[in-house]
Amino acid sequence: MSCKKIPLFICSVAMLAYAVCAAAAPQAPADDLKLGKTKRPVVFKHSVHVSGNGIACAQCHHPVDGKENFASCSTAGCHDLVGDREDSSARGYFYHLHSIETSRPTCSGCHMEVAEKNPAKEDALTGCSESKCHP
Repeated sequence: MSCKKIPLFICSVAMLAYAVCAAAAPQAPADDLKLGKTKRPVVFKHSVHVSGNGIACAQCHHPVDGKENFASCSTAGCHDLVGDREDSSARGYFYHLHSIETSRPTCSGCHMEVAEKNPAKEDALTGCSESKCHP
């Protein structure tokens, strides 16, 4: 390989690596995403959770069968049992948003943890009605 071709080769490899990484990175939905499968709809803001809070996508959108899965929680076959609030099975939607006793982070679990560290945020982050979760 000549010296003139090495920079072109390195540039090509770098561009390919960038394209692969860019394609693998998920694009977060716009803010004000309405989670309507709950009794009182929740308005979710990805930007609030990601920027400044350091929450990685994979903390909530966990791997399925060893692969990253950035689908909605209530996607068919995931946590799609929405009718029974007490369903604590792997597919129970309410349980996986509200429980604080699971191996994965949940909405309620994280909100309670943040409120414990910062009591000024407790009213906004905990409870159901009139909270930031269920306005």
